[in-house]
Amino acid sequence: MKMIDKTSWSRSAHFAFYKEFEQPNFNVTVELQVGRLHEFAKRHKVSFTHCYLYCLSQAIETYEPIRYRITDDEVIVTETVTLSTVFLKEDETFRFVPLEVYSDIFSFARNAQLSKEAHLKMPLLNDVFLSRARDLNQVYVSILPWFSFTSFSHAVFARSQDSGIPKFVFGKFNQEIGTIPLNIEVHHGLMDGVHVAKLITEIENQILKIIKNKVVF
Repeated sequence: MKMIDKTSWSRSAHFAFYKEFEQPNFNVTVELQVGRLHEFAKRHKVSFTHCYLYCLSQAIETYEPIRYRITDDEVIVTETVTLSTVFLKEDETFRFVPLEVYSDIFSFARNAQLSKEAHLKMPLLNDVFLSRARDLNQVYVSILPWFSFTSFSHAVFARSQDSGIPKFVFGKFNQEIGTIPLNIEVHHGLMDGVHVAKLITEIENQILKIIKNKVVF
């Protein structure tokens, strides 16, 4: 991790302003065009969910502002980020499943499946989860494949626990138009709308890399 020098950081005043807010986060919901990514998943017999999660993980690795975090009123940049992803068990309870970064979609998908299978067998508050609970090298990801949405509201941490970790929620894939809703929530002291827009563009770029076969087989 590296620390942001707030004396030269262009967002220092914005950070100081928003960090005093009781609720300093904002979120947006967009429709990602993923029809061709869905076709890729079917053609290569890879989980479609793993495909879009892979694109998200690669975008996070590429775009630095989404890796800004807050600790002791300082801003740091995290390194490799794990996706703390919610998956559902057969009993309709969920588990937090950590998905690590891999350089290609197939390695990511294989390891994501192994991690999912292992963590669905564990209690909700297991040792792995508890050891990572305060880890800044993660983002929170939920998957709601049963319905679409145009907005989203999250459970809120106590103010003292706000570290600026982003939250992502994917909704139901619309096969007719090839889109999926994605909600992104970030700390306004760390990012503005223009930064979220750049992150979305990077996710789209990662999708294009896959569907144009610029991935490692």
